[in-house]
Amino acid sequence: MLLKLFHAACLQRFITRTLMLLAAMAMMTPLNAMADDMVRLNIAAFEKRAADFTFDSIITGTYADMFNIMQTKADVIFLTRTPVLQNGDVINLQIDALRMADNNKLSNEGLNCQFVFDNESDEDSQFYSIAGMCSMLEATDIGTNKIKAFIKRSMLSDANYNMNVWMKIYEDEKQGIAIYADVDPK
Repeated sequence: MLLKLFHAACLQRFITRTLMLLAAMAMMTPLNAMADDMVRLNIAAFEKRAADFTFDSIITGTYADMFNIMQTKADVIFLTRTPVLQNGDVINLQIDALRMADNNKLSNEGLNCQFVFDNESDEDSQFYSIAGMCSMLEATDIGTNKIKAFIKRSMLSDANYNMNVWMKIYEDEKQGIAIYADVDPK
């Protein structure tokens, strides 16, 4: 009888510990799955300073490397790192200055963009893309010239654990503006 009670107690401890272990594993699994989906983008826009400067299609390296390439040839309009993104998220970037023009009308200078982020990754590969629209605003004495820029869907480089790979997603040669995007290295 004592042996039966001992076996029953051992069996109950085994079942309890096994269930606790399974519960702990179940709680950890979503965290691990979410960690793989934690995607951030770096987005940068530049305006040419030197008329003969050509924006590269791909730039590898850190922010500092990119700035060294652009130094004295282009000015930064904006540089940002997004929060963690999910498939279908809309990214809004706005940098402009509102002022009064000579004729008492408002005038606006800057770049306002909206991008849609797509995460088409699967178990084997990472596939990210963005598309969107920007308004390039140019302040004049009589108001604002507004130019719409449509950014076609651009595939971005896989997240690289060692370096940034900046893809040129848009360029307006007449305005001298280029926009780059990069999947933030993990």
